[in-house]
Amino acid sequence: MKFNQVPLVTRGVSDCGRCKARENSLFSDCTEEDFRLIQAPIEDFRFTPGAVIYKQGDKANGLYSIRSGMVKLNRLNADGTQRILRILRTGDIIGLEASLSRHYENDAIAINTVTACRIPIEVIECLDRESPRLRRKLMMKWHETVLEADQWFGELTNGLARVRMARLLLKMRNSEESDVSSLFSLEDIGSVLGMTIETASRIINTLLREGKIRRINGGDRHYQIDIAALEQESQSSAL
Repeated sequence: MKFNQVPLVTRGVSDCGRCKARENSLFSDCTEEDFRLIQAPIEDFRFTPGAVIYKQGDKANGLYSIRSGMVKLNRLNADGTQRILRILRTGDIIGLEASLSRHYENDAIAINTVTACRIPIEVIECLDRESPRLRRKLMMKWHETVLEADQWFGELTNGLARVRMARLLLKMRNSEESDVSSLFSLEDIGSVLGMTIETASRIINTLLREGKIRRINGGDRHYQIDIAALEQESQSSAL
């Protein structure tokens, strides 16, 4: 598995009615009548690892529906440090705040190769007025986001350091290759799990020696994991 070193973004135009990923998207419940209301173009994007989808404070120009890949949401703190709030995957919506706010509230960065479609604000506003199906779907996505944030905080900030690392590795699995996990920098791992860089590095090296994870192509971010071993690890000494 090889990853581009220079983040790139490519774009095109979506055909929502024929999209194979539609069943997992914001438009899954929409009818052909709803699609006829759409006037502004919905664009397809492909982001390579590390590409910035949008930055905190940028003017909100739409919502992004993830068709494949993983995206991390970062929040810039008052002291200049950054913290990863959560990870979003296939079927999730990035930038939900754009339906209510004029600016994005965090950074959205591709972890691996991400494909997503951008739904302009005017499309959301039109369908919100005219289609109860989209309004209900938006509320469902907001609810899922709240639940995911609570779960993310609860699982990754409680328990012993090894337990939290095991849970992170399991959460960061590739949707297409369940035994492949992609992490971020040691600084980010320390921020997410509430541990020092040294502790994070030591635990990763220990898991490597124990054979519970294995580096892919010699990299330090992508691992083949022993799912059963990590699941057992994630449930031990949880308090």
